[in-house]
Amino acid sequence: MIPAPATAPSRTALPVAAWAKGPYIYDADGNDYLDGSSGVLNVNVGHAHPKVLQAIEAQLGQLTFVHRTQFRNDPAARLTERLLAIAPAKTAAIEYSNSGSEANECALRLAFAYQHRRGKAQRTVILSEEPSYHGMTAGALSITGSPNKRDPSVEPLLGQSSGNRVLVRPKPGRRRATHEEWAQALLGVGPSKVAAIVIEPLGGASSGAAPIDIDTMHWLRRETRNNGIVLIADEVMSGFGRTGKWWACDHSSIAPDILTSGKGVTGGYTSLAVTFVAETITAAIAEPLGPIALGHTMSANPLACAAANAVLSVLEDEGLLSNAARTGGLLAEALTTLCHRYPALLSDQSGMGLMRALHINADQAADTNKRIIAAAKENGLVLCTAGINKATNSVLVAPPLNSTPELIDELAERLDQTLAAVSEIGADHA
Repeated sequence: MIPAPATAPSRTALPVAAWAKGPYIYDADGNDYLDGSSGVLNVNVGHAHPKVLQAIEAQLGQLTFVHRTQFRNDPAARLTERLLAIAPAKTAAIEYSNSGSEANECALRLAFAYQHRRGKAQRTVILSEEPSYHGMTAGALSITGSPNKRDPSVEPLLGQSSGNRVLVRPKPGRRRATHEEWAQALLGVGPSKVAAIVIEPLGGASSGAAPIDIDTMHWLRRETRNNGIVLIADEVMSGFGRTGKWWACDHSSIAPDILTSGKGVTGGYTSLAVTFVAETITAAIAEPLGPIALGHTMSANPLACAAANAVLSVLEDEGLLSNAARTGGLLAEALTTLCHRYPALLSDQSGMGLMRALHINADQAADTNKRIIAAAKENGLVLCTAGINKATNSVLVAPPLNSTPELIDELAERLDQTLAAVSEIGADHA
């Protein structure tokens, strides 16, 4: 909830953002902030990119909304064609929604429909992981493995008492579950009862850009295929070039049955999310059994699709996937250097491309990542907190995909000043 304005200014009040350009945000007092987290990993091509603004302005004057049941629209048709060209292998269809939460809700409905249509209605269990974050709508929240996102008051809405949502937890001190831990959970439930397994190939707000290791990814793909289980990859944060490839799954050379993404698809300029659906799923749901109703009022609206087409053009024309891989390597080196410089505060860095995180030492206070975020703001740097426990407590560092080596240097300098300030405060209170 957004609080009502205070009658008097507060020293802890958030600054008022006035305008933004490229990788910088400027507040009403004229202070600049380097956007080191690309908003919340959605402003992938920076703020006010001229090509995106031009496309949005042109579409505003032409057509902003028609409903998909009444008309087709050219921006949506073009976007679908372009997305299928970069989609995971054997993708046959794309469903549109407005947010990552909705895309994951769509994925769950498709998984259940797939099992039901093939006569496997007893498959009602969803396996997901703790840590994970899949959204704030009821279905997405029910498979989210982040205790800090859950309040006891919402449990009746989530239907947890049914036992149909099972969280796989890694051993203490580990950030992601191994294939042995997934296997134990799968056998504990019984493979014949499982409708889908939902994964974050590269974790985000819950694990601090911690990847699933490649062997586990291959095991999950093999076991889900062999047991008739739908494999859903949540790439709401990690998709659309953020990792240096179109999808984090590409780093393991696997294609899930369903992949969800959002955030970066429109670069934060409008709301849009996508659910990629493999032909095995679409074939089972096709006539004569009939389609299932999906979509929302604003699904695939012309304005959002025009923005997405413009962002895709920027990603392709400016070579931003290869740039994310290249500058992501520079960012990894800079973060590793900071870990060595502040060993009492930081343990290591993790991630892929320009989706990375600094992990807090386990012996630090639980709110250390929040203190780093606050100190970063004082040093003109915007970052995001991440993590659900001591093993995953971290700070996400994810600048726009068109970042230059010079920008990475500037980010590292502001972050160095931030960590020095936090370390000094910690020493004073030791």
